[in-house]
Amino acid sequence: MIAITGAGGVTGRAVIAALKARGVAVCAVVTRASSAAACRDAGADRTALATFADRAALVRAFAGAATVFHIPPRMKPDEVQNGRNVIDAAVTAGVRTIALHSVINSQVSAIRFHNHKRAVEELAMHAGLPWRIFQPTNYMQNVAWNWERMIDAGEFVFPYSADSLISWLDLDDYAEAVARVLTEPGWDYGVYEMASAKTPLTRHELAAIWSRVTGRAIRAVAMPLDAYMALPHWAGRDPREMAILRTMFEEFDRHGAPGGNWRTLALMLGREPTQYEAFARRFAQARGLAPVH
Repeated sequence: MIAITGAGGVTGRAVIAALKARGVAVCAVVTRASSAAACRDAGADRTALATFADRAALVRAFAGAATVFHIPPRMKPDEVQNGRNVIDAAVTAGVRTIALHSVINSQVSAIRFHNHKRAVEELAMHAGLPWRIFQPTNYMQNVAWNWERMIDAGEFVFPYSADSLISWLDLDDYAEAVARVLTEPGWDYGVYEMASAKTPLTRHELAAIWSRVTGRAIRAVAMPLDAYMALPHWAGRDPREMAILRTMFEEFDRHGAPGGNWRTLALMLGREPTQYEAFARRFAQARGLAPVH
């Protein structure tokens, strides 16, 4: 059995589904009881309720698991301590392998949560267990919040320069690769860059792809960061989390985020990863818009 923390989010549910497709038992560890149903719908065999601060609850949740795959909640100021608690609980519970959902370019210290993830990577490396560390880049699926604005106003918006080079990862590719690596021998002690696109892309290039796919004129727009962070999408978020998030967008504006080589993911998948235009066609079709050929 594989225990997955943070299982109720989009990454957790995708990995649960991919593991179930391989016939692997999954325990979805959630911090809110309201997340349990979505995990069961994704295919989790059982669910466990445990906050990251409750080591005893984490040990109980991990009982019987061969591997713990830790997906931390995003932008939390206490991410390092949460990671420490998960890793300590995994050791106490007697699991055989610890796996981490980390981040691409964890060496980039200007992004505050990269420092947190790099520290948790080190904790895993010193835990005395075999480890497998995944470093995903930006999900192609992040376009979802932009979808209505792209279709209605023809604007593809993010709060950083449209000239910044960004690498992209299809979440479905990621889940499939993670499920393989978590369930097959021979992947221990690896740190795996996760990027689907063969080259980093500017938002101008992405807008051109969406224009081709939708048959609409879509242009890249850079929204001022303060205006972006005031959007209703972020309402109610902890100001400390928003401050951490800001450092990511500032770095993207200065230097982009071009990390990750697609060949790593191709090795893990046993096929070429999904390219952005193929993803865009799939995404548009799933939302009832017939892609233009």
